[in-house]
Amino acid sequence: MRTEDNEVRRTPVSRRAFLRAAAVAGGAAILAACGGSPAATEPTAAPASEGEAAPAATAAPAQASGGPVEIEWVNPYTTPATQEAIPLMISAFEEANPGIKVKYQNPGMGDGYTEALLSRIAGGNPPDMATLFSTPAEFAARGSLLEIDQYMQGAAMAKPDAFYSAPLKSCQWQGKTYALPSSAGAGAIYLNVAKFKEKGITVDRESFPKTWDEVRALSKEFIVTDGGEVIEAGYTPFVGGSWLYPAWAAMNGGKLYDAASNTYTLNSDENVAWLDYWLRWLDEDYGGDIERLAAAGNWDDAYPDSQFQLGKLAMTNSGSWAASDADIPFEWEVVRFPFGPGGSQSYTAFWPNWWAVPKGTKHPDEAFKLVEWVATKGWETWYRFILDTPAWKEIPQTVVTAKLVENTSQERAENINGFFADYLNDAVDMWNSPVESFAQETLGAAVADVLAKVKSPKDALAEANKLCQDKLNETLKG
Repeated sequence: MRTEDNEVRRTPVSRRAFLRAAAVAGGAAILAACGGSPAATEPTAAPASEGEAAPAATAAPAQASGGPVEIEWVNPYTTPATQEAIPLMISAFEEANPGIKVKYQNPGMGDGYTEALLSRIAGGNPPDMATLFSTPAEFAARGSLLEIDQYMQGAAMAKPDAFYSAPLKSCQWQGKTYALPSSAGAGAIYLNVAKFKEKGITVDRESFPKTWDEVRALSKEFIVTDGGEVIEAGYTPFVGGSWLYPAWAAMNGGKLYDAASNTYTLNSDENVAWLDYWLRWLDEDYGGDIERLAAAGNWDDAYPDSQFQLGKLAMTNSGSWAASDADIPFEWEVVRFPFGPGGSQSYTAFWPNWWAVPKGTKHPDEAFKLVEWVATKGWETWYRFILDTPAWKEIPQTVVTAKLVENTSQERAENINGFFADYLNDAVDMWNSPVESFAQETLGAAVADVLAKVKSPKDALAEANKLCQDKLNETLKG
């Protein structure tokens, strides 16, 4: 279902593009399609300025008992698979909840989607449920989402312990929950089985090396150079995949952000050591020139334009979705990431989908029911189309993505599904800052400077940490 071009896929928030087709409308379409002015019975307010809490409209009483309550869901996903899956999800929801009718709005993913959504919330005319592209914390910190903990306590399927811990924490801010995660596609290392077999090396998951040193030694087995140019490589973890940085930090005993204390820790000793390690790996195994390495080929991910699919890269990083979506044309396996000298276990990062009830909705009870459905039972439908690993732990393990079954077998699909689901137990806390987008871009730029040898790991991370902490402090004051 991957439809974005390759350059978009390699940006710091590349997974976010996974559910986008070409932008078919700008944010203004959200206002035009869904109504830009509040109803007469709702209070009107000017859009909130940056950092300012959006005013909440007084909830209107539920619709008269003579007919179903109509709730509005705004969702920007435009890929063919989502356009096929979502109507089925809505139909099943309405059948299970005959007193609720869903008015589905699909304005497309223009650059102004988030801004237009915030404008509607501030103006007292929010949709009842919204798909979020920015983290729930970014919305919650400005008072734009309804806190749903009280609903979760009485929920049939969406109680707090029904979700993997880290994905649920990505929906929380200051100890309260403001959204539900339906998916949490975990990252892993994909292996080219044939290249391993050529060298007589096992691809058994349990036997795969557990530490950075061991994986780096394994990687060297596959490196081929000609006149200083890399022709084939073993593993290049420092190329692309910046959404995995929280896991790499954790696997060396560090972390990027502490949500409890609202503190960035990018420049910790553990994180400096992590980038020092990557820099030595680049220097000693790949000639030390990141630009020359990039010019030799695309060493990132498992998609058709990559050196992995061309048979020139033995191991690569990607998310669970690549298992069905990348159309890998040869036998492959997935294994866990290794841990560093400062760490003691493997962690994974994940990329979630979030659904939330905006502050001021007229039908909060019905809206939460839809949020709950999409994040639980409804995800069974989505998952059959798209290998976005469910964040809901109770989904039947026999529910697997149809394309993966077609490409492999039911047994293999269930095995891959089980691997990624189990790995979510070791997912790192992430996506939980109210300045997440800014921090991702800032850290991505810092790592790029390190690999290009513009700055040392210590200096680059110190500068990035100050920028992120200053931005966070500014946001919290607002």
